[in-house]
Amino acid sequence: MRIREIAFALALCLVHLSARAELPPDLEPRARAIVDEERALAGTPAMSVAIFADGKVVALFASGEADVEAHVPATTETLFQAASVTKILTAALVMREVERGRLSLDAPVNDSLPPERQVRDASDAPVPVTLRQLLSHSSGIPPSIAGIQEDPNEPPRALDDFLAHGLRTSRPPGEKLMYANDAFALAGWLAARAEAESFDALARSALFEPLEMSHSTFAPPKDAGPALAAAYGGTGPFTGKSRVPHQTISAAAPAGALITTASDLARLGLALLHGGELDGARVLAPESVAEMMRMQARAHPRLPEGFGLGFGVREVPGRKVVWWDGGLAGVAARLALLPEHGVGVAILSNLANNAPVSTAATRILELLVPTQRAVTPPSSAADDAAQVGTYTLHDVLDPKLRFIEWFANVRVWRESDGLRLALPLAAGPLRLEPAGDGNYTIDGRSMSPGSFVRFDGDRLYLGFLQADRISKWRSARAVFAYAGLVVLALVGGVVWLAVRWLRRRRRRARAL
Repeated sequence: MRIREIAFALALCLVHLSARAELPPDLEPRARAIVDEERALAGTPAMSVAIFADGKVVALFASGEADVEAHVPATTETLFQAASVTKILTAALVMREVERGRLSLDAPVNDSLPPERQVRDASDAPVPVTLRQLLSHSSGIPPSIAGIQEDPNEPPRALDDFLAHGLRTSRPPGEKLMYANDAFALAGWLAARAEAESFDALARSALFEPLEMSHSTFAPPKDAGPALAAAYGGTGPFTGKSRVPHQTISAAAPAGALITTASDLARLGLALLHGGELDGARVLAPESVAEMMRMQARAHPRLPEGFGLGFGVREVPGRKVVWWDGGLAGVAARLALLPEHGVGVAILSNLANNAPVSTAATRILELLVPTQRAVTPPSSAADDAAQVGTYTLHDVLDPKLRFIEWFANVRVWRESDGLRLALPLAAGPLRLEPAGDGNYTIDGRSMSPGSFVRFDGDRLYLGFLQADRISKWRSARAVFAYAGLVVLALVGGVVWLAVRWLRRRRRRARAL
């Protein structure tokens, strides 16, 4: 091991020792109570949970039913789709190749791609996108669901074929955060290509085997076997909690195809908490792990939240959280770490609702390391009033579905105890708490508890989301009202014409 790595590892150990969490003696029953409460409130069939600290899993349990119709209980060996939590694993595989000198974080990826696979803009000109930008959602590649297959009977598409014709950007690299599954698909493909093997083979040899993640796989859901939990709740607004087919992500596997258990996911988390090493097996250098957990890009320079490499990163005084969530039809997942305290939690579930998973994980981290809450003066009525309005989201959907953004409004209003924010298709409004420096935090149960919201003039920032204020006459409600008036006018016109025609017929009949 290099001297620099030894020094870094020692420094990491000192940080963990100085900030070591004092675990409550009744941790597991209290964590179970949290999970059972959040699961019951949301109607989530099952959750599987691993809590880890001090270099080991300190609580591992499952709650609920993996298959409701067959009354199969969830166990700690039940498999779940991890969805976008896969992106953390992909970033680790990329960093492994960077360490070996086979890839560079800051060289244009087009330098190592043949012309037909290069990243290009709308005018077909090559774009100097880097791996750092691919892994921090700042590449300018737009959101896409092209790699998701809905039909479980359709043969899984290959990652190599999916990327064969190259990717397109819709923004210049570094200009704006846009959540891009395809960017991670390309990054993972490049890591596998550097080793001259398939992506799933690289994941197996580089991470699953050395970390003893024996239940983890990139097999399509139809091949995962009976241990895979059934999926409930689709991705649309009216799908409820009914049973749905598993989605297949083989075409964009590095973005979201991991199938795993909470205990396996915890072993990945433990390795990352300890500088890339677990039980004597080193999978990454400490500097690589630090780079993954370092803030790389954020939506606004005064937001204490943004992206590392594969991770979301939130930095507040005395508490740094790195995490990411996953969501598909019938799936919600979170892996969250407090790297300065050496603790983390992994939760997998089989309902397409991230709020109970994210809220449960946040509450469990509070059990491990209570937040030292700063006293923030309440916002004034005038400050709150300045934020009230309707905002429209941009660049959050696949370009083929961009027309929907006209109806994807964010509403902000003020109640007696502060601001409320409503997101499209969300279960309920979010309560915003003043956080100082012009920021607010999301309070209470949500898919992003503790996340920051910032208002800057007529623009709103939330995580990687950006929305611009619009007049009430351009809001979705107004558009639907206009559409309703048009429909009423058309129906009225048809009725009027029908009445006239009937009257004319009657007059003719009388004349005869």
